[in-house]
Amino acid sequence: MPSQPPLPPLLAPYVSTLPESSLTLASSILGATSNWLVLRFLHAALSSPSPNAAFGADELQTGIKKKVVLVSFLRSYDFWKTEAKRLGLDLARLVDKQQFAFIDGLSELFYAPDAATSNTSPAGLGSSPRTVLPLRSPPGAVPGKTLPPTAAPPKGNANVTRAQAEPGIAKKLHFTGRGLAALDLMEKDIIAVIEQQKSSMEDGDELVLILDQPDLLLAATGPSMGIGATEMAEWVTVLQQHAYATVLTLATDAPLIHNASVSAGQLATPIEMEHAAFAIGLAHRARSVMQLRTLETGAAKDVSGVLRISRGGGWSAGEEDSLEEKEVLYFIQRDGSVSVFGRGES
Repeated sequence: MPSQPPLPPLLAPYVSTLPESSLTLASSILGATSNWLVLRFLHAALSSPSPNAAFGADELQTGIKKKVVLVSFLRSYDFWKTEAKRLGLDLARLVDKQQFAFIDGLSELFYAPDAATSNTSPAGLGSSPRTVLPLRSPPGAVPGKTLPPTAAPPKGNANVTRAQAEPGIAKKLHFTGRGLAALDLMEKDIIAVIEQQKSSMEDGDELVLILDQPDLLLAATGPSMGIGATEMAEWVTVLQQHAYATVLTLATDAPLIHNASVSAGQLATPIEMEHAAFAIGLAHRARSVMQLRTLETGAAKDVSGVLRISRGGGWSAGEEDSLEEKEVLYFIQRDGSVSVFGRGES
């Protein structure tokens, strides 16, 4: 069992209560990744209300039923399932209960199933992967030997997607085409999964959408393929409209953000300019910004990093629920548990 509670008390208010139509932006860097923070959002939304409640109970203490759709562009379903289990969450069971849906934006992002017969995908980003052995003509008869029986062709719909064949994955995203048309196709796939989850919801229920590292899509395409900060921001805005609240993670490493301005006579690259514009634009729209970074003094054996929580440009001074800005330290232990504490505290 974890030596620390799955949801640290100092962190609980910021991940448990997400106002309607709100955007929470979690930024990370190479030495301070955001996966542990996303897991706490999952735990806050999907965990049982009390130790005495049956696992996977739909209803929280507030009486509100919550569902989560997680779209990950950087980490696989197996990763999330394994790490969530360390916190006491059985994602496979939650999928069966239609409380959780996972959309894979990584493994087949640039593989177009409908272009399997061509050498390259419509986006020109590589050939389709081979998943089965090629069909070959049967060997000739060998004296004294009988041919083994051939396998019967699979029954049912031959057009079943690989995502449907892999338990736990609701959809696998594919980037086909260019610009807004390609984003629109992925948008429809994500919205279809969201609406399917919402079909069994009642009035007052909440669906949280988590977009994990969509900046990978921006980095892998860019203006040369008609994808820039403006297009990505509009894409996120449309997806937000179909969820009660949205959590988005992205990278804010110094080379991506601070190099976007002209320095020492050297112009920034397109990826630096577009990434910085995307990150800064989201921060201006977000209700809260949760920044993860390493210690300025270097590595420490009892501190993994710093978490700064601040109000974003989307926070309204008239909100009933105040958002207290603070900066805390966190420590990720080997068993996956996390302790969050103020400076000077142990």
